[in-house]
Amino acid sequence: MIERVIRYNRVSSTQDKAKEFVEGRRSLAVTALTQDKGRGRQGRIWFSPKGGLYVSLLVYPEHRVTSIPLLASLSIIRALEEYGFSKLTIHWPNDVLLDNHKVCGVVCERYRDAVICGVGLNVNIGKFGPRLRKATSLTLETGKEYDIDRILEVFLRHFSGLYDELQLRGLKVKEVLNYISGLGEPVEVLTAQGVVRGTVSDIDDDWALLLRDESGIIKKFYYGDVRRLEW
Repeated sequence: MIERVIRYNRVSSTQDKAKEFVEGRRSLAVTALTQDKGRGRQGRIWFSPKGGLYVSLLVYPEHRVTSIPLLASLSIIRALEEYGFSKLTIHWPNDVLLDNHKVCGVVCERYRDAVICGVGLNVNIGKFGPRLRKATSLTLETGKEYDIDRILEVFLRHFSGLYDELQLRGLKVKEVLNYISGLGEPVEVLTAQGVVRGTVSDIDDDWALLLRDESGIIKKFYYGDVRRLEW
């Protein structure tokens, strides 16, 4: 499904670079060795030194747009499982955790009639600052260095297969619930409208979070930051 990979040494952001190709209406991947202004969700800075995998996928989905972040997260997990990693989970809506430490982030944005899905995977990064104490990398976990181009190839293979499945038949989220962290746990969801507390009830097939709030009402969230609570 991904027709072409465009490679750069250094960019401001692979998300911004991908926008330059939207008129061509070709599904492609834009990747760089480093980013000067890499960003995550809600404009947060994404630490992007050499040693990470930084790629943005430009796609034109006709169905199930809200499930694209799930495809990217699940594709990263399946790629890492090929390398022997386990204890991999998805922290809704956009983080991949390795043994409860963040190893990958996903950010998706609509741009004209396209979706640009950015992925940042910490591969050969050997050190994080104190503000990123919850982050990890493949190198920190194993003491080994990895071929980033090869990981990209494996990731794109999984993403392409899942994307085609999503567009042709729909992807059943129930099949990947074992990877979702936080089910049944008390959390608070931070949105632009405020904070809602409750218990994570389920994830539906549109990749929406279903939360049972403190009054017992099920509420649906497509976006928001989830924080675990100790009750």
